[in-house]
Amino acid sequence: MEQAIKKWRDRCHVYYDWISSATFVERLLLSFAFSFLTGVSAQIFIKLPFTPVPVTGQVFVVLLGGALLGKSLAGLSQIIYFFGGMAGIPWFAAGNCGMVLLPSFGYIIGFIPAAFFVGWLFDRGIRWQSISRQIFAMLAGVAIIYCCGAIWFSVFMQTGLKTTLLMAVAPFIPVDIVKAYFAAYLVAFCSPRSFSNERSFKN
Repeated sequence: MEQAIKKWRDRCHVYYDWISSATFVERLLLSFAFSFLTGVSAQIFIKLPFTPVPVTGQVFVVLLGGALLGKSLAGLSQIIYFFGGMAGIPWFAAGNCGMVLLPSFGYIIGFIPAAFFVGWLFDRGIRWQSISRQIFAMLAGVAIIYCCGAIWFSVFMQTGLKTTLLMAVAPFIPVDIVKAYFAAYLVAFCSPRSFSNERSFKN
């Protein structure tokens, strides 16, 4: 088992070395890849009877992208996802695309600053620090998504603060905490070096 983990981390080490020196085209392709993964995860959704906002897998991919890509590529991946969907690629939740004005549209906007912020924190060395700090970084990204989503929801649905929190934030907290924890532990497992080492992407 230990040998298998070592081999996996060696492969991850190769990835970190590659992304640190990747060409512009390679970085762009990687950003497109995470845009695609975000689109795929958007098709994993559960409709809730008490809110028009569904539960999707997007938040997990956004957080993971921030940690694995760094701020610039992670932010770019979500910009591509946003404008790609607006241009007609059917990769928003439930296959929606274009100028779709839905109660959940604010969360899609929030993916961009969330991915950038999480990437920024990991670029500054959190990936080599304690798992609790990595989890905090992921939860901070979730909070950014909630802020953008709640503001849009409130304006679109014309709801007050209490109703907005009950319909656009509270129902998703438990599952998004699980996503944040899972993303943080996955990144920690993929880290090829100990937490005491510092390394940052050049992006």
